[in-house]
Amino acid sequence: MPDPHAGWEELPQQVRRAVEEQFGAVLSTRTVPEGITCRTALVLSTETRTLFLKGVPVSDREGVTAQRTEVRVNGAVRAVGPAVCWEAAAGGWHLVVFDHLDGRHADFAPGTADAGVVADVLERARLCTAPVGARIPPLVERYRAVLGPGDAELLCGSALLHTDTNPHNIVVTASGGHLVDWAMPAVGPAWVDAAQTAVRLMGFGWQPRDALGWLTAFSAWSQASPLARSVFVRVVTSDATARFGRYADDENTRFRALLATV
Repeated sequence: MPDPHAGWEELPQQVRRAVEEQFGAVLSTRTVPEGITCRTALVLSTETRTLFLKGVPVSDREGVTAQRTEVRVNGAVRAVGPAVCWEAAAGGWHLVVFDHLDGRHADFAPGTADAGVVADVLERARLCTAPVGARIPPLVERYRAVLGPGDAELLCGSALLHTDTNPHNIVVTASGGHLVDWAMPAVGPAWVDAAQTAVRLMGFGWQPRDALGWLTAFSAWSQASPLARSVFVRVVTSDATARFGRYADDENTRFRALLATV
């Protein structure tokens, strides 16, 4: 289990002072339990605004890298995600503050009314492009160990991908859906986020046929070559098996369901 997120009063005094010097006195706080790449995630209310703060100790190199990645891509994903207000290091922590989204996590249950909202935000995200010089890695780099001859070419693409579209990273507000936590972006085929989301929907109880029906509404998926889809499923499932063994079986079954016909 990941370590629980630190609350506001558990953070070093230097951290709290730095935040309040930037934004004013913090009047109330709420700890957000979700998220595995950060060690604190807080909704902060000041006299003038509500903010979302996330942070990791500077000794957590992977966590700091993930947060800096979020900051680098933020300008490119403003159409679907909240803006970064501030980035700083203080009290031995790396901190990032975002505009707060007043909403709830997306509902992935079968029959959910959020299915259309999720599809809409994924379609809008396809209009986002990787910022020049941001060093966003190609998706195929994650699967280098299991790539066969010609696989990399089939999984190339120029789309900016989120790659972690779980319901905690899709926030539904009065204005629609928003994608948060861009800590693991990649560049690859435009259909990957939608395909991975369809697998997530199956994990929440959707029948494969229904999830595939939802997925086929995405033109990028419908237009992808059967060979590219097959290679994607093979490398993802091979990678999961190599890392997790039999514990990957259930999700691998859901990924293989992507190759069925509706």
